[in-house]
Amino acid sequence: MGDPAPCGAQGTRVGRAPAPPPRMTQACHRKCVPPHYKDPELSKGESVCLDRCVAKYLDVHERMGKKLTELSLQDEELLKRMQQGTGTA
Repeated sequence: MGDPAPCGAQGTRVGRAPAPPPRMTQACHRKCVPPHYKDPELSKGESVCLDRCVAKYLDVHERMGKKLTELSLQDEELLKRMQQGTGTA
């Protein structure tokens, strides 16, 4: 039996794009694809809707990540200042 493909830091297979987050998949599918459909292929409107939905989701995800990083750095700086002010005994 061969070894499985090596995994990256997040457990995703190296060389492949990571799977989309389930919440994004569900939300965009619910928003853009009707529950009952006859054609197995996406219509142009559905495809455009999905593209926009995914783009918005990823944009918000990136913005939130940046904001959380910024807040974390501010907290670390505040903690350092507090420790310097009280840590000289």
